[in-house]
Amino acid sequence: MQRSPLEKASIFSKLFFSWTRPILRKGYRQRLELSDIYHISSSDSADNLSEKLEREWDRELASKKNPKLINALRRCFFWRFMFYGIILYLGEVTKAVQPLLLGRIIASYDPDNKAERSIAIYLGIGLCLLFIVRTLLLHPAIFGLHHIGMQMRIAMFSLIYKKTLKLSSRVLDKISIGQLVSLLSNNLNKFDEGLALAHFVWIAPLQVTLLMGLLWELLQASAFCGLAFLVVLALFQAGLGKMMMKYRDQRAGKINERLVITSEMIENIQSVKAYCWEEAMEKIIENLRQSELKLTRKAAYVRYFNSSAFFFSGFFVVFLSVLPYALLKGIVLRKIFTTISFCIVLRMAVTRQFPWAVQTWYDSLGAINKIQDFLQKQEYKTLEYNLTTTEVEMENVTAFWEETSLLMMIMGELEPSEGKIKHSGRISFCSQFSWIMPGTIKENIIFGVSYDEYRYRSVIKACQLEEVAVSLVVLWLLRKTPPQDKGNSTKGADNSYAVIITSTSSYYVFYIYVGVADTLLALGLFRGLPLVHTLITVSKILHHKMLHSILQAPMSTLNTLKAGGILNRFSKDIAVLDDLLPLTIFDFIQLILIVIGAVVVVSVLQPYIFLATVPVIAAFILLRAYFLHTSQQLKQLESEGRSPIFTHLVTSLKGLWTLRAFGRQPYFETLFHKALNLHTANWFLYLSTLRWFQMRIEMIFVIFFIAVTFISILTTGEGEGEVGIILTLAMNIMSTLQWAVNSSIDVDSLMRSVSRVFKFIDMPAEGGQPNESFKPSKDGQLSKVMIIENQHMKKDDIWPSGGQMTVKDLTAKYIDGGNAILENISFSISPGQRVRFKYCLLC
Repeated sequence: MQRSPLEKASIFSKLFFSWTRPILRKGYRQRLELSDIYHISSSDSADNLSEKLEREWDRELASKKNPKLINALRRCFFWRFMFYGIILYLGEVTKAVQPLLLGRIIASYDPDNKAERSIAIYLGIGLCLLFIVRTLLLHPAIFGLHHIGMQMRIAMFSLIYKKTLKLSSRVLDKISIGQLVSLLSNNLNKFDEGLALAHFVWIAPLQVTLLMGLLWELLQASAFCGLAFLVVLALFQAGLGKMMMKYRDQRAGKINERLVITSEMIENIQSVKAYCWEEAMEKIIENLRQSELKLTRKAAYVRYFNSSAFFFSGFFVVFLSVLPYALLKGIVLRKIFTTISFCIVLRMAVTRQFPWAVQTWYDSLGAINKIQDFLQKQEYKTLEYNLTTTEVEMENVTAFWEETSLLMMIMGELEPSEGKIKHSGRISFCSQFSWIMPGTIKENIIFGVSYDEYRYRSVIKACQLEEVAVSLVVLWLLRKTPPQDKGNSTKGADNSYAVIITSTSSYYVFYIYVGVADTLLALGLFRGLPLVHTLITVSKILHHKMLHSILQAPMSTLNTLKAGGILNRFSKDIAVLDDLLPLTIFDFIQLILIVIGAVVVVSVLQPYIFLATVPVIAAFILLRAYFLHTSQQLKQLESEGRSPIFTHLVTSLKGLWTLRAFGRQPYFETLFHKALNLHTANWFLYLSTLRWFQMRIEMIFVIFFIAVTFISILTTGEGEGEVGIILTLAMNIMSTLQWAVNSSIDVDSLMRSVSRVFKFIDMPAEGGQPNESFKPSKDGQLSKVMIIENQHMKKDDIWPSGGQMTVKDLTAKYIDGGNAILENISFSISPGQRVRFKYCLLC
């Protein structure tokens, strides 16, 4: 990694995000590698953030009977959070002032008010300056809030991992790996995505109060007719939001259930294939997915109506506000266009920003409560170390599971129901399960202690790993070759013994098991439903194909994949396809159509503006293409950096007894923090380049608005209506087009999840072409799911009386292109013959 230019960047470089230009230029010219990414600052490192939050959480636990995680977060991040919130509020206030200047410009074209015509140009300059100030305030504020959300996620990631290493075995029996992955991915991502919206829970009411005061000056009591409609609409949205929460809570249980079974399937994929359970597992998971999708569709439809309310409400707000005033006092163009501009801002605050903020707080507090419950679970307790000699002392202890429970009590993983166990000295532990830590074989042998060349070579000799190295051709593979993930290597137990021999423990425990038409209400509400429905159906099909592909993939392919990466596809990427992609695509299409309509109207009224539109559109297309070259690569690196986090979590849980016995929790925390820091470097750089792009896009739009303003002021004669339409639509284009650009980037980013899913779908299948996948059961009953028809009985009615196996010239490899573990093996097993296969560790 390289040193970040942010460390030496000037205040203007930080304000305009110019320090990201080197990485953008490099990403445009060539493919980015991990070495091109910048180092993170010390304030973003997982060590510092976790230490800070852990200190406040320990303080909360010590001082109160009912500790709250949100209080610990508040003490860590509150003041920075409020600082950026105030800047965000000042940027939003400029939106309320702009319509006032617009009204003065329109009034200057009134034939009865020619005295103000001379100051129209100065009013136009003031209007353009407000847009510039708004740009300089909003973007640093939004970036700062995203940055705080990232830091909160990192701190809680680390806190959850540290707690996982301390959990008692009794608690761990009730928690699956899938549930932990869901807790980390689905819940903590809410801080990255939603913290920038959290302040609108108080900004929106203040903005509505300010706007209603200004509208009262224009329309008197008539202004409250439009507000009343928005209030009713907000209550309708609140009802929809409550309904959506009910569906989402129900769906969360279904998702956890699916991820639990999917996680178990991935961890035990060898057993699934050995017993030919592929079809049974596929049926079980797909029927759970079917139940989940019923709730997904309901939640998506409710979210769709909630989103559509914004688009169809604009006409009614303006109409209901202006109509009573026009009937009583006549039509005044200045007031109509000023009211339209006010209502655009008012509509955004009431139907978008405030509901989104409430939703963000609901989701974030729910996630914090889930994490808080997890952090308060029972912890693993170490035994007393008060013996004078190195020994184990047991008093009145009964083991009901024979050696299993006895050995677990010695290590402290189980607590005796009666009696006492004491020991002194250090414990080493070797499980029969072949647990391998991701890394090189050398790292597995050293296992977090300082490197001792003499002891390292002694371990290799004692475990006869030199003979194994000869079969691998070269000895240095022991130092450099990373073993397969998920403990699938048949030589995995060798590393367990090597770890034990490396240890300098006082005694050893060998644990061995035995076994645009806004006025058309109906059209405005329902026109996007087919799109949302279709995209959710696509998500269903892609999940089904990906699951089928995983189950039908050969072990040579699966051995090259990490369990955390596979599970991440079924959790985060499928969640993107279900929740985010449908409505993001709908918003993008809707916004683009609105912008096109506004540009056409403005260009027809004033053809000179069309000449200004062409270079703006060209600049937008070129800038977007330039940015996407780098952003797509950064997003890919970010995704690749996310998988090691979950892989390390899965690995730690599988070998938890081992790493506790050796006391290697600090070492594994360090490895986890390294994985977090790597992901943070990619994510922070992506956020920074994204803000660079959005700020440049808004600067282009500001230049466009300046051109439109002065063209309309200098070329328009006496028509105040024409000036009003042009400037009002230009202001609408400014906000809508920026939103559309953000949506286009979001769509492109979310489509990366689709691309990753397709990579799994396109994996090679066993025996050539994949088998035909089944259709999920409609009733979803597991009793029927487990019934698998015998295909052989369909072809002929005679079941074979005996089974025979003939193997000729068998050669087997873990991965394609790897060394053969079995070579030219031939044997035959006759019907009724009993055969025992014996596994030898070093033969």
